[in-house]
Amino acid sequence: MEQKFLPIGTVVQLKDSTALAMIAGYFPVTQSEPGKVYDYSGFKFPVGFVRNNEVYCFNRDQIELVVAYGYRDIEEDQFMQRLEASEEEVRRIAGDGKEGK
Repeated sequence: MEQKFLPIGTVVQLKDSTALAMIAGYFPVTQSEPGKVYDYSGFKFPVGFVRNNEVYCFNRDQIELVVAYGYRDIEEDQFMQRLEASEEEVRRIAGDGKEGK
């Protein structure tokens, strides 16, 4: 079964960018856009976290290329199943309006 979300640690290139980002989390909400839920949060690769204002928030449709996949095991697969099952509820609670995207 193909996963809807990429694992933590996956390195991607975003569309219209030459920089790489490493996925660090799921469903971030920014202060500048309350109520909008993104698919991923990440950091510039290979630098990682430096400052709070350098956290990338992006959606799966903004990913141009997967450069390297993050680690996967049984625990991660189980987490992904729970993450996918909770996506609609998270977006509803945050008021994003993208349920079932």
